[in-house]
Amino acid sequence: MQVEDVTTELVVDDAPSRGRLTVLQVNWRRADPLAVTLELISRPDHPALPRGTWVVLRDALRAGLDIPTGGGDVRITPEPDRGCVRLDLTAGELHSVVRLSIDAARAFLDATEQVVPRGQERSAEELDAVLEDLLRT
Repeated sequence: MQVEDVTTELVVDDAPSRGRLTVLQVNWRRADPLAVTLELISRPDHPALPRGTWVVLRDALRAGLDIPTGGGDVRITPEPDRGCVRLDLTAGELHSVVRLSIDAARAFLDATEQVVPRGQERSAEELDAVLEDLLRT
C-alpha cells in the first residue's frame, strides 16, 4: 500500500478547566509534496477561539527547526532551550503563537520524507509540463 498523506494532530493548548482544547493539524500530501498545511482548530469550535489555515514549504518547516525562517503569515523560530519550535501564524488581524515539540515536528517531517525524499518532489519533465501549461494560459 502506497502512503499518500501524512497527518498529525498536536495539542498546543490544553485548557480543560475552560472546557476547550486547541489543536494544530499538520497535513502533507504526496500530490503536493512541497507544501505542509497547518490548521489551527479549537474544540469545541467557537468564533472567539484560535483558528485558521496556513501553508508553509516543507523545506522551510525543516529549516525552522534549526534557524529562524519564514515571513509574512508564517514565521518559524526554533527554541531549543524549551525543546520546541515557535510558529507565529497571522491571518489578517488575527495572530496566534503556537509552540510545537521539536521532536514531534521532526518526526512528522521524517515521515513525509520517507514517502517523497527531499529533492525528489518533482521530476524535471513534470516541472517543464507545468511551466508549459502556465505559459499557454
